[in-house]
Order: sequence, then structure tokens, then C-alpha cells
Amino acid sequence: MKPSHIARIDIYVLQDDKPAAVRASFGTFTQRTTLLVKVQDQYGHGGWGEIWSGYPAFGAYHRAAMLERLIGPSALGRTLEDIPALQDEWETALLPMLRLAGEPGPIAQVLAGLDCALWDLAARAQGVPLYQLLGGQSRPLRAYASGVAPKLAPEQLDQLRAQGFHAFKFKAGFPEDSALDDLERTVALLADGEIAMIDANCGWSPEQAHQAHDRIRSLSLQWTEEPIGCERSPAEWRALRAASAHPFAGGENLLNLQAFRDAFEWLDVIQPDLGKWGGVSRVLPLAREVMARGLRYCPHAFGSNIGLGLAAHVLCAAGGDGLLEMDANPNPLRALSGAFIALQDGYLTPSDRPGIGVDPDEQGMGEYLRQHLIVTHAA
Repeated sequence: MKPSHIARIDIYVLQDDKPAAVRASFGTFTQRTTLLVKVQDQYGHGGWGEIWSGYPAFGAYHRAAMLERLIGPSALGRTLEDIPALQDEWETALLPMLRLAGEPGPIAQVLAGLDCALWDLAARAQGVPLYQLLGGQSRPLRAYASGVAPKLAPEQLDQLRAQGFHAFKFKAGFPEDSALDDLERTVALLADGEIAMIDANCGWSPEQAHQAHDRIRSLSLQWTEEPIGCERSPAEWRALRAASAHPFAGGENLLNLQAFRDAFEWLDVIQPDLGKWGGVSRVLPLAREVMARGLRYCPHAFGSNIGLGLAAHVLCAAGGDGLLEMDANPNPLRALSGAFIALQDGYLTPSDRPGIGVDPDEQGMGEYLRQHLIVTHAA
């Protein structure tokens, strides 16, 4: 059999105009989009990836156009013999756009999602789960509910528990002091064996972050995520980390390997997003380097079940005690992206189905499908 090569690329933009409100320090989601990419080989095998398009929602269309017009045509006919080399090649080819348009983020995101789809395709073509192709094995992964508001009624917390969650990441980084009061009351509701962490979404200035960490010093937290922005100086990060009683987490907004390595100095938990930078080709080696340095790898995932499935398989392959992030907010786009394994008493164990084991319903996307682009050779 000839080596698999890329024969067709399908790009799906899904949009929900009436999402459940999710307030973060940078704003409230009034729309949600999901950008999925499917790559098929000449034998009809298909692999899926997710290209980050979290905020603003209209960014999904720009990234879709980049894949359709810039990267997709040059990808057709390429074999899967060396997937990491393809990402390196395409990144080099896009240097003019990076220089002239100044868009390292969108470029990294499109290449990352495409890379993930190629790895899923390669695993499906060989009939093995992705974690096996990557040298790992299936195992129970402790998962946590992400995107949880700091003010949570007991019955709302019980609803999350009923979904199988026993770990929770609460939103933080808000300017009002009452948000920290809400956080303290909510964390006090947790039962023995349940754990909490907070995500400030870069919402505090260094001064505000110092004040907030003084307020929450007594709280039992796994980590504080992105208390300040990744653009802040190393000196500001070092000073804040030295004054904090909790480990620091971050990485979803870093866009090159050196930035991650620099952040090893002040981050205890490293959180690359597979659809935002690096894809499988770069995130898995990074995860292994993270753990070799005695740090913790916990993939960022706040989108569709495609992204969740990829994060779970790479976490299985990487090993370690990292936690799996799961968006706990209602999201119809997540259901349209395909079903994934359900939580069981706080843990998720990927199946042994080929690839990531997630298959979107391409015919059932209905009103949420706003754009479907196809890249293939002309008949």
C-alpha cells in the first residue's frame, strides 16, 4: 500500500449566537465559534483537528480563510511520513505573512490544528488509538470542570458533581473585590477529596495580583492560572511567584518553544493548547521536557470534543499526573463536534477506538454550520 497522502481538507466553522453566558476577566462571551478541520487521504481515512478560535468569535473565519487559501493548497499530495517536518516547512513558508501582517497567533493556530488532524489521520489509517501511535497507553485521567463562575450556589455545585466532576477551576481576575469574597465562599463548599484552582485570564495588573494573592493565601488551591499577562516582564512574574502561596499555571498564550522554556522559571504547571500552538508534533515533546524538569503538564482545552480528545490522548502518551481540562458550560457546538468518553467518578479514560475516537456529525450541524470550505484537487 502506498503511503497515505493528503487528498482533501474540509473546514467547518460552527457558530452559536446565544451561548450560555461565560464571563471572563477580558469580557463576556456573546457568541461562541468552533473551527474544525478534517483531513482525508486517498483511501478515505479522515482525521480531525480543532483550530483555536475562542475570542473574538469572528476570528474563526479569518483562520478558516488562511487554511483554505494559504496552507491547504500546498498541503494536498503531501505524505504523512514525517508530520513534524510538514509543520516546520509550512511555518517557514508563512514567514512573509508573519512579517508583513504581524500575525504569529493565527498562523500558529492554523498550523497546530492541521497538525493535530494529520496525527489523528495517521492513527486511523493504522487502525490504532492516537495514544498508542504516540507510544502511550490508555489510563484514567483526572478531569476538572473549567470556566466555573466564582459565585456558585450549592445546588449548582451539586449539578457539576452529578456530571462526574470532583475538581473545579473557578474564574478570577475580576476588578471587584466581591469576586474574591464569592470565591472564598464557594471553595468552602467543596467536600473532602475535591480540589480547586483559579484562572485569572491575565486580568490583574501586578499590583492587583499581589493584593489578590494576599487575600486568598489561606485557600487550598492546586494553582493560580495566568494571574498576569504573558507579555509582563520576567521580573514581574518572578516577584509575584515568590510572594504567592500557590503554584502558578500558564502557557495557553505562549507561541514558541523558547517562551515556554523561559516561563519554566516561574510556572509550576505548563498548559499548552494543542489547537493554539504546536499541535501534537511540538506539544508532546514539550510535555516530556516539562516533566523531566520536575514541572507538571496539564493541557489547556476549552472548546470542542475534538480538542478534548486530542488533549486526552496526548496526556496519556506523555504520562505524569496532569489534569484534563473540560469546559463545564453548556455548549451545543461541543455536542456537534462528536461524542467523547463520559466522566466516571472524576476520571476519563480514552477508548481504544482508532485515532482520537471522536467523529463529528457532518450532516447534522444544521443552523450552527456557518461555513464549509473544501480544499481538493480540481476534478
